[in-house]
Amino acid sequence: MGISARLGALLLPLLLAACWENPLTGHPSESINTWLLGQWEHREKNGTTSRVTVLPGGRDRYQIRLSWSAKGPRREYFFDAWPSRVGKSLFLTLRAVEGGPDIAAGSHVFLHAQMLDQNTIRLRELQLGSDPASTSMELRREIRARLKDGSLYNEKAAQDWKRTGQAYWMRDGGTGVFAPLNYEVPASAEKTP
Repeated sequence: MGISARLGALLLPLLLAACWENPLTGHPSESINTWLLGQWEHREKNGTTSRVTVLPGGRDRYQIRLSWSAKGPRREYFFDAWPSRVGKSLFLTLRAVEGGPDIAAGSHVFLHAQMLDQNTIRLRELQLGSDPASTSMELRREIRARLKDGSLYNEKAAQDWKRTGQAYWMRDGGTGVFAPLNYEVPASAEKTP
């Protein structure tokens, strides 16, 4: 799987820098966090904008669509995702639903998501040295070791995303339409990293 060097400073490294054949956990470890649902946006200093839509795919799964554009055509990526617990830590396991030029269908990507406030989320990639064909057990073993020694996250590559729209479940189990935010954070109250 080839990774374009042009994508080096954008979201794609968080999602595509390390693709794995096996998931962290074969099934969800717990129900989804509804705070993660919605539309999210990240803007780079160079003007590139990435957008992610996170919808519920059931009680314990997410459906994620990433839209990314720099110089050239906009790229779309679709993932099935679920919460994966390793020890006391919770991660997201994303499985590529459709293949593309940067990721093969069925490949897995792992992220740590931290809610900073109701409209800001920080995404961190996991720094793993394992072979892409490592088993789920081997991946979890390395994550535990790296959590213990403090080397699991690359804080310099962490990205803060702003919520631009919200999603909700309707009574029939469907997903409600996106609406503007009910309670936007005033500019003076926004947190800075």
